[in-house]
Amino acid sequence: MGKGIKWTTNEDNQLARSWVCTSEDPIKGADQTTDSFWANNRSTQKFSGYYAQVKGRKESGKTDEDAMQDAHSLHLSLEHEVFQHEGVWRTLSSSPKWRVLPPSKKLAQLAESFDASDEVGDGGPTRPVGCKMAKRKALEETSVDLKLQDLVRVQEDKNRLFADYMLLQMLLNSTSPQDVATLSQLKADYVSNRSRTDQPSTE
Repeated sequence: MGKGIKWTTNEDNQLARSWVCTSEDPIKGADQTTDSFWANNRSTQKFSGYYAQVKGRKESGKTDEDAMQDAHSLHLSLEHEVFQHEGVWRTLSSSPKWRVLPPSKKLAQLAESFDASDEVGDGGPTRPVGCKMAKRKALEETSVDLKLQDLVRVQEDKNRLFADYMLLQMLLNSTSPQDVATLSQLKADYVSNRSRTDQPSTE
């Protein structure tokens, strides 16, 4: 399938608004192909995951705009390119399907307990941390990091499923011979996989 024309910022934002307002309405990109949309969508998925990761840190004094800048920096560092679709992301982030998942209550309590354990009381000298306590704290911090990674992974999975749904809708409403062929192949793959799944076990 050939590479489509690059979408403008206004076209990206309008498409995002259309999906948030009514995801069941057919989307008709008259002069665009699904390849162009898919590339933009994947970039937005990745940025959403980075933003979720930044928000999950719950750094004191950080505003939403600070988190946005940190997410841009993280995206640039890991993807080696500037994220170009912030307008699209801001529009989609208002939809439950793209909303950043908040940390769980238990996760927040763990984070607070870490902060409290670092405070020094009465202005006296700090008592050296015992070996067992140091190991336990390290394990707890590792557990929090793993849970944050799980949250980011869940958010990315949600975004990926939503992107697949949007792509399927575009294929269903496209009259391009290439898109029709792609949809036919997807149907054939689905039927083939379903047939193998439905076959009775020979054991």
